[in-house]
Amino acid sequence: MKRVRLGVVGAGRLGGFHSSKAANNPEVDFVGVSDVCEENRKRVASQWNVREFATVEELLLNVDAVIVAAPSVLHAEIGRKVLMAGKHLLVEKPATTTGASALELAEIAKAKGLVMQVGHVEQHNPAWKAAKQYLADVVSGAVPAYIDASRTSGYTFRSTDVGATFDLMIHDLELVLSLIPSPIVRVSAFGVAQFGGYEDASYATLEFENGSVARLKASRIEMEAVRQMTVRTASQSIFVDFAARSAKRVCPKREILEGAYSPENVTYAQMAPRVKTFMQEEYEVEELVRDPFDALELEMKDFVSAILRGTPSVVPGERAARAVQVGEMIVHDLQARASRAQNAPVHTLKVA
Repeated sequence: MKRVRLGVVGAGRLGGFHSSKAANNPEVDFVGVSDVCEENRKRVASQWNVREFATVEELLLNVDAVIVAAPSVLHAEIGRKVLMAGKHLLVEKPATTTGASALELAEIAKAKGLVMQVGHVEQHNPAWKAAKQYLADVVSGAVPAYIDASRTSGYTFRSTDVGATFDLMIHDLELVLSLIPSPIVRVSAFGVAQFGGYEDASYATLEFENGSVARLKASRIEMEAVRQMTVRTASQSIFVDFAARSAKRVCPKREILEGAYSPENVTYAQMAPRVKTFMQEEYEVEELVRDPFDALELEMKDFVSAILRGTPSVVPGERAARAVQVGEMIVHDLQARASRAQNAPVHTLKVA
């Protein structure tokens, strides 16, 4: 059986998780790990009995593919080295920290016939997969949708090289872009910085040419951790809880959609006795899924299958690059708003 010789760049927390999946995938020959921190790379290499490499260049001489789990601001530089060396690339989210560099990586991969995949693991969440089965009319562009997404946590002191937009909201941006096949015509954003660095809370509204609207909240300064999204159309509402791995679909019965209860056909006096129970009686609720899953394992399988069998990646580099471009638009708008209000400045993203 053909196997992919794979290496991991970055031996921190995420690199350790990816190393575990690489070591346990039967189609992967886990070659080794590279990290500028000698202690970290020795620890991971020893744990999985693989080689350690002091530099990315050394690693590239011994592998077919690379997973990059280094700090976000290094993704562009390392990703470029990987692709220019002719190696397949799986890079953690965000793909890079600028739209231009993310698009550059996607174009290099395409020109060289390489797989470039980005670690937006929510695409592998069974709740999201179940929800998308009922959203074909939205994906096709036949109907517009209203999307409301919230992704929050407490402050973890991780991913401090980017703000909440690229740390948290980027997940939901990629999900939204996988749903709405229409150009964005307007972006409006607001941000809050409390730790003296990048924005710790980001709120954005995206308006699409086809009439769709997405409102997104991402905050790492909340008391409660939330990962939820609602997708509404005229005929249904779908609620996804990514953390609970559950999804629910609520639909009005045919009589409502056909106008049986419109103001032209009924009065309040007629309906008053039913008001308290009307929603329960005339709307159907369907629980879609609640299954266990391992997102990183599914992501690894997707990456390896794309390399060995040419199957399309669930998160291709081009769409992930577009998410970075939109994230950049959001950050620029929230920075401009903060400047106009003469608030404490939200730091500009570092150029990769």
